[in-house]
Amino acid sequence: MLKIRNGRDFVGGAAMIVVSLLFIAFGRELDVGNSFQMGPGYFPVMLSLLLIGIGVLIIVQSLVVAVRDEPDAPANWKAYILVILAPAFFGLALSRLGLAPTMFLMVGGVSCASRYAGWRHSIALALFMAISSVVLFTRLLSLPVSAFGPWIPFLSN
Repeated sequence: MLKIRNGRDFVGGAAMIVVSLLFIAFGRELDVGNSFQMGPGYFPVMLSLLLIGIGVLIIVQSLVVAVRDEPDAPANWKAYILVILAPAFFGLALSRLGLAPTMFLMVGGVSCASRYAGWRHSIALALFMAISSVVLFTRLLSLPVSAFGPWIPFLSN
């Protein structure tokens, strides 16, 4: 019988697998298509399969690698709250602020919740993510989202 050496990783990997299977189950009516003619269900199914693979790897790691004996640290409630509120902020602020400021504020705010990231690293990560998102989604994929909101009209197109 296998012994779970890291309970957090085991539960996290199992949760990833369960959520991925739920996404596949809820999207089973969508046409998947193939790699050359992707249907609306292609991306959710492929992403779910990738997450299932990552979840399996995390579970295997939890069975092999033991947790270092660290004193029980208190829960990082700031991180929990910021990570949960970040997608809601993104959805509410995207149309008003635009993609670049929304990504910058969201990533910068969430990275500040880390015990290990300093403010310089948080700003650098937020800038990189904002610029990368604008280039990828507005320029390369031509999605109908403005880089900057209506408050900067000459940059919003």
